[in-house]
Amino acid sequence: MNHGLPRLLLVDVPLGTVDAITAELAATTEIIQTTAEDVLAYTGGTPGRRRPTVVVIGEAVTAPVGVVHSLRPHPADLTVAVTAVPATQEKLAVLPILFSDDVVRRVEAGQAGLRISHVVSELLQHLSHRRAHVAAQAAAQQSLSAGTSIDRQLGERLLGQFLSQAPIGVFMLDGDAIIAWNRRAADVLELTEPEALHRPVTDLFPEDQRTALHHHLASSGRHRTTEPDAVFERVRIDGTSQALSMAVRQVLDTEGRSRILVLVEDITERLHAQRRLAERTTHALLSAEVAAAMTAPGPLADRLHRCVRAATDHLGAECVCIWTLNTRSELVHAACAEDDAEPSGTSLCQTTQRDLVERIVTSRSPYLRVAPRSRPHDCPSHAGRGSFAGFPLISGGEMLGVLSMTTHLALPDSVLATLENIADQIAVGAQQDRLLNRLREATRALERPLLPPRLPDLPGFDLAACYTPFSQGLHIGGDFYDAFTVPDGHHVLVLGDVCGKGPDAAAITGLVRHTLWTAAQHTSDPTHVLDLINTALRRQNTPFCTLIYVVIDATRSPARLRIASAGHPAPLLRRADGDTAPLETRGPLLGVLDSPHHPVTEVELCAGDTLVLYTDGFTEGAGAADQRTPEDLAAIVAALPPADEPASAENLATALMADAHHWWGERLRDDLAVLTLTATARVPGPH
Repeated sequence: MNHGLPRLLLVDVPLGTVDAITAELAATTEIIQTTAEDVLAYTGGTPGRRRPTVVVIGEAVTAPVGVVHSLRPHPADLTVAVTAVPATQEKLAVLPILFSDDVVRRVEAGQAGLRISHVVSELLQHLSHRRAHVAAQAAAQQSLSAGTSIDRQLGERLLGQFLSQAPIGVFMLDGDAIIAWNRRAADVLELTEPEALHRPVTDLFPEDQRTALHHHLASSGRHRTTEPDAVFERVRIDGTSQALSMAVRQVLDTEGRSRILVLVEDITERLHAQRRLAERTTHALLSAEVAAAMTAPGPLADRLHRCVRAATDHLGAECVCIWTLNTRSELVHAACAEDDAEPSGTSLCQTTQRDLVERIVTSRSPYLRVAPRSRPHDCPSHAGRGSFAGFPLISGGEMLGVLSMTTHLALPDSVLATLENIADQIAVGAQQDRLLNRLREATRALERPLLPPRLPDLPGFDLAACYTPFSQGLHIGGDFYDAFTVPDGHHVLVLGDVCGKGPDAAAITGLVRHTLWTAAQHTSDPTHVLDLINTALRRQNTPFCTLIYVVIDATRSPARLRIASAGHPAPLLRRADGDTAPLETRGPLLGVLDSPHHPVTEVELCAGDTLVLYTDGFTEGAGAADQRTPEDLAAIVAALPPADEPASAENLATALMADAHHWWGERLRDDLAVLTLTATARVPGPH
């Protein structure tokens, strides 16, 4: 066992892969084969201080994420390569969020034989660099703390053999002038002699980085106010960007003069990986927020505004807008993040983007205009235009509008892909909203002839009705009511409930109402009217219908009511003193029997008395469970204020409806209809 070599642990790795790794890395690495159950015996100790180890997790490990967590990966001493197979792909998706690519890396199973040795070599190299970085920092700090001097000579004699050969970049400054560097620093910073000697280090960085770098170098003493490590970005000679981590330490030379020792590490790939991860996370959060907004209840305008606000915040754009086409195909500026700042004015987007948006509507395709990088001699108006990206909102082949964005930031493919994705989400949500509105309009059009446009004015009576369909306008309900006066001078009240919902229920409701009205024009007698309705339903072979039918004889004092029930919940009679009880009215459903018999109940309605008709949504609103009885409703009606208050019928109907919604809450699964009639005064008979 050679403790001087880094260690490679192969956890349940196939034999063929083991042979390939051994052939390539046995000379420089101690290789140990182990299992998922035994691997922890090799990885104990404090993370960051353990023996350098790379762990390869084979495809046979069924819970690779758990094994990775138990290993406690650390960039200084333990890194992991995980073999991914289809069965573990979903589980491994969380690893890039928890660990950076230089600590835990995933290798596809089909490529394991080809890539695993290369991946292991890279991870070993990362461990070596990291440990050298830590050792160099410790050596510099020890030199500073002990007052050790460093010979003021170039190259190896100035930096010392250890720092000169270190795999991490090291250079020394006199003030801000470079006076020595090792080989790695020369590679990283592209330093050559004699050009780089005594050159200000700030010259290697762009102007916008120089002030911060100068401050970082000047704060290298024991009482520094900045972080010991800081990241600065520069442009290489070949034009590519580079990110450098720079750690600064102050040392003394043999003559007691202060020098600055800088440890520099190229972290370009790591920083780019972190930025890509942050970008993917931001875009995923944006997509989730847009999906939540477009599926939330409430007006479409509010949901669209949530979308543009989220896009503006997550993408850092100057302005994000949503334009929609109305029913006349006119372009409407529907939502804009600028509306927060200028709620009462016209946003700049409406005037500057309309031509571009109209072009997208016409072409039905995205449009991208990338503004050139601003230069010192650019005029402010040109520099302020920014880049523009617009995507059509198309769903089901229907052009619904445009999502547009203006920004001074770059527009990489990842941002454009995210914009296209949320444009699709917004388009689907907008089309669903449009379809729901069309459905509501069709429902209202079909429901309109099924209910009276207004209740009639009945002298001596106060009449009120409330109706709430369960579907909130998306489906035609099965409840209906009507009130009218027939030729013989009697008044008729009817309230019913047909079986089913939707167009079929609407057809049955129309048949019942028109048959009832036509029959009552001949005679209002309950037996005659209900028999004709039953015959009409049987002839059409329709589902059944429940109904309560009331004939009011107002020529008598007090008024006399003749009530017939066809399988309907018992009506309530509330006397003027508040005493309330269900009426005994029973009879078979309509549309079931060939020759049904419907008994007629007669009651007197005195001044202050109230008759309450209601549908079964008040008693069975949540289905068979937790039902209420007519006696329960009678107790509620009895507890209401006296009937002689103004508009008492309307107050009573409204109170009953509110109580039903409160009682059933979200459990409600049925329509609600209530019709109330209060006798307000004695009606004199004929002279």
